[in-house]
Amino acid sequence: MLTARQKQLNDFIRKVINKKGVAPSEREVARHFRISASTAHEHLETLREKGYVQKERGRARGLKVTEPNAEKLVLVPLLGRIAAGRPIEAIGDKKMIAVPQNRLPFPGGKCYALQVAGDSMIDADIKDNDTVLIKEQKTAENGETIVALLDNNEVTLKKFYKERGHIRLEPANKNYEPIIVRRGRDFEIQGVVIDTMRGEKEVVMQLQEHKKAETYKELPLDTIICGDAVRIMSKTPEDSVDLNHVYNENCLDTMAKMPDNFIDMTVTSPPYDDMRNYSGSTFCEFESIVKELYRVTKKGGVVVWVVGDQTIMGNETGTSFRHALYFKQVGFNLFDTMIYLKPPRGAVGNNNTYWQTFEYMFVFSKGKPKTINLIKDRENKDERKGDTGTKRMYDGTLLKLNRAGYSKYGRRTNVWKYLIGKGHSASDKIAYEHPAIFPEKLAQDHILSWSKNGDIVFDPFMGSGTTAKMAILNKRKYIGSELSREYC
Repeated sequence: MLTARQKQLNDFIRKVINKKGVAPSEREVARHFRISASTAHEHLETLREKGYVQKERGRARGLKVTEPNAEKLVLVPLLGRIAAGRPIEAIGDKKMIAVPQNRLPFPGGKCYALQVAGDSMIDADIKDNDTVLIKEQKTAENGETIVALLDNNEVTLKKFYKERGHIRLEPANKNYEPIIVRRGRDFEIQGVVIDTMRGEKEVVMQLQEHKKAETYKELPLDTIICGDAVRIMSKTPEDSVDLNHVYNENCLDTMAKMPDNFIDMTVTSPPYDDMRNYSGSTFCEFESIVKELYRVTKKGGVVVWVVGDQTIMGNETGTSFRHALYFKQVGFNLFDTMIYLKPPRGAVGNNNTYWQTFEYMFVFSKGKPKTINLIKDRENKDERKGDTGTKRMYDGTLLKLNRAGYSKYGRRTNVWKYLIGKGHSASDKIAYEHPAIFPEKLAQDHILSWSKNGDIVFDPFMGSGTTAKMAILNKRKYIGSELSREYC
């Protein structure tokens, strides 16, 4: 299975060959994707190892596209037929089917398959005699297609909607009426549809033969068969990507290694508006990166996005606002719009505007943040203990009050000021030489505010390693991506 970046390279190579009759060189690949030549070489080697390309020695344009190696298969129990129409009783056929591993969820989880009988879900592209792959779970979100058990003996496939006082099981065919499940009726969710198989060659075997199937040459050895369900992978999420490691690659490739809902927090400052030279790194894949960040971020996780705007011919680019709106469009909440305030140094801006001394620190969250540790270092005017008092009401009566006190220090504002420059932004001489370093204290304060000990902190544009350093010093784990080899 290819990562997002590898698929882009493979598609580009095929497109060039079809158009020009010859393959692109490694330099042309690097120039097209704005990556270093060494990174392009590594991607092409991976494509070769996976069987997507071959390379002739001694030729700059010696790439040839080939068919990839066959996908690994895993066994999934085929438990019978399910109605996509009126409820019918599921048939326990007790068979196993072999399914491409990339069709199944990662990591872990139990799955099974059912054959569809009926046409009530045709508008959702689920047809009669299709095979649906089901992730076994007891809950569902509105709009998901579920396997519903009714009255302890009937099973049906419908879209799930929880509404006031009842549950609506909605068909995807206007010729069928929805099933309304009211309180008191036996109802259970037995799984959610994750994929549909149609017209594909399937390996089917009887359930009692599953012990032989464990050594079937096309099946991975880590497949675990347990009763009527299959544990898809024996790996834990951490096995898919190395913790406390900086990957010398595009962040899309790093995130492609991650399972869903994996990262607790992201802290980063992307190379916006091409305002610095990052050894060939640019920022032309913003939308893909945001979508992947949403996928890999845990529910309640936070992304801190430090960004500003360039002024060109008296006109600010508005990049920061476009970024914020797209994060919201993808599904993130804009939890707080914070300001990173820098002291004015040198000729900032131009002579016709006020000095520009800040950047935005957008705090996005996937739902409500699961960790909030507000820093309390703003000194109050005075400290007061709680006491009692009275307040005279409009009618002249006195109302007794319990007045809360306040401590010497209160929560800080959302405008954070940091000194910058040598000795302030970073204590590390090599780190300071990076063209766009942000203060270590900034990274630390956000890490302390939105994560807890043991959490995984990600920086897709790691640069000089500020986020990694602060994560380790504050007992967090980190993962980073950085294109420039000199900083890895």
